[in-house]
Parts: sequence; structure tokens; C-alpha cells
Amino acid sequence: MRHAQVGRVAAASLLVAMPALALTGCFIPSPPPVPRPESLEPIAQGSPDEGDVRTGFIPGDGTAELTLLIDQRAAVVATASSTDDEDLTLRIVGDGADVENDDGYDEAGGFALDTSTRDPLLATVLEPGSYTIEVAEYGGDATGFELQVVTSTDAVGPGEQVALAVEPGRPGVAIATIAEGDEAVSAIADFDAVLWAQMSDSDTTYRDDDSGGDRNPSIQLFGESAQEVVVVAWAFEDGDAGPVTLTVG
Repeated sequence: MRHAQVGRVAAASLLVAMPALALTGCFIPSPPPVPRPESLEPIAQGSPDEGDVRTGFIPGDGTAELTLLIDQRAAVVATASSTDDEDLTLRIVGDGADVENDDGYDEAGGFALDTSTRDPLLATVLEPGSYTIEVAEYGGDATGFELQVVTSTDAVGPGEQVALAVEPGRPGVAIATIAEGDEAVSAIADFDAVLWAQMSDSDTTYRDDDSGGDRNPSIQLFGESAQEVVVVAWAFEDGDAGPVTLTVG
């Protein structure tokens, strides 16, 4: 009789141990980590890596932010593209500035990025200060991105000229001042150059390739007010580079 009781106790212990053993041997993997926006290094005007392409990640329904440090009044041009072919937006805020763009329509070129019509293109003039660049996805999707920012203190006014340096992957940028509103912004180069300009008062944009003759661009303005214009110059053929002489008159 005592032997039977011991047997029942042993059997019950075995039944209790088996579920515990089954649970111990069942491995439930953890969900993959959710990518988070990394801390990106500030972009400092005039630094050796200022115009380099930067990569980052935009979380879902969020933004990626970078600091832009401007120590001299400058024209600033920025563009970005998604690594997943998403629709990006760009915004620069700080020290009284608040400018943004959604679709640049691939109007300005010469950047190291391969951009499309839905990629943002932002051009503005910034005073010295600290600014925040916000990169976001239009619909709130998570995506990786590439960003390039080019700054320049080069400036030209009516009757003046300035030499811009055009390099592969980095366009020349300048601030052009117009006084009458019907001037022409023109360029001369030893290669086939292209000009793009954005009016600061209206966000109207102009682009030209060969209107200046001999493959030189010339943008004729009509009915614009006196203002500053951000101008971008680049080579029509990839790989061409050199100085571009920009004039207003």
C-alpha cells in the first residue's frame, strides 16, 4: 500500500515537471529593434565636409534633425532623397527663418544626389546663427535619407560679376541682387553651364541652359521686384567643372 502511494506521488511530480520542461524549451524571439533617428553631426558653414552627402533615418510620423551653423550671411541650398523612393520634405527653422519645400521638380542640378521630381529643393539666404534642418516623409512613413547642403557667401549686384566654382557633385551658389526687376542673370563658362534662380519674394523659380549664346545660360527676369535671388550654377554634362562667371545686368 505504501509503495502504491509513492508511485502516485512520483507520477504526479512527473506530470507537473513536463509542462515546466515544455515551457523552458519554447523560445519566443524578441521583436526586431525599431530604427531610431541617430544623432547627426552639425553642418558648419565653410567646414571641409560642409557639402558632403549625409545619411540618416526618419522614424514613422517623425523627423530627422540636423544643426546648421552659419557664421557669415550666406545663400543656402539643400536637397534630399529617400533611400526607399519615398516623398520627402525639407524645412529650415531658427533665428527668424522658417522655410520649407516638398517637391523641387528636379529643377536645379549638379548635386551629388540622384534626385527626382518629388525630392525637395530648398534655397534661401540666412543670417549668421544656428538653424535646424528638419527632414521628414510627406505621408509619415519611415525611411532612410540622403541630404546635401551647400552654402556660399559669393554675391553679385547690378553691373557686377563674381566667379563661382563648379565641381562634380557640388554646384556653384551665389546671392544675386536685382534692383529693377527686369535684369538678366547670366553666366559664362568654358563648358555647357546651366543656371537656376529662386526669387526670395515669391518663391518663383527660373532655369536656363543656352539663352546667352555659345551654350551659356541667361535668365531674363520680367516684372520682379527689387530683391535678392539665390542662384545655382552647374555643368550640363556630368564631370565637367571649372569657374563660372556670373553677372547681373
